[in-house]
Amino acid sequence: MSNGRIGHGSSHPGYELAMLIPRAEIQRRVAALARRIHRIYDNQPLVVIGVMSGALFFLSDLLRRLEQPLQVELVTLRSYRGKSTKPSKIQWIHRMQADVAGKHVLLVDDILDSGQTLATVLRTIRRQKPLSCRTCVLLRKERAEKPKVEADWIGFPIADVFVVGYGLDFDGLYRNIPDIAVLQQK
Repeated sequence: MSNGRIGHGSSHPGYELAMLIPRAEIQRRVAALARRIHRIYDNQPLVVIGVMSGALFFLSDLLRRLEQPLQVELVTLRSYRGKSTKPSKIQWIHRMQADVAGKHVLLVDDILDSGQTLATVLRTIRRQKPLSCRTCVLLRKERAEKPKVEADWIGFPIADVFVVGYGLDFDGLYRNIPDIAVLQQK
């Protein structure tokens, strides 16, 4: 992982970005995760549920690499509000519409922090009695307190820092950066 400074046109006053994971490393890891997931499910149909909006880029890249028949479902929850860098109470914006009873389900999210987002969505999925339900996250924060749930597949463990890029945002900005960067106050 790199720790050089990166610039980006849509910056936030008082903050700077420090490179954490470059785009090439992200793409290699996404490809490796897709291979591992495919080995588990082989060619069995799979319902992939993505948590928006943070998982948008990760989900898209992962889906293009999975080889089995897929149904894609999106849910939207919010735990960070505005300029906050700490999660708050989960708020559903868009709930799951698919019937996943008796199906294999893969839940994809951008980052595992406290685990409250994954735990919330998993409760909803498990009420429908899927055949199986596994989780995949791009990032997992290494924190002193354990998350409410663990992910089955993790792209990268990271320090307990606030990150942006590759779908992750701060106050609506930085999602379109193709790398993952630490957002630091100047």
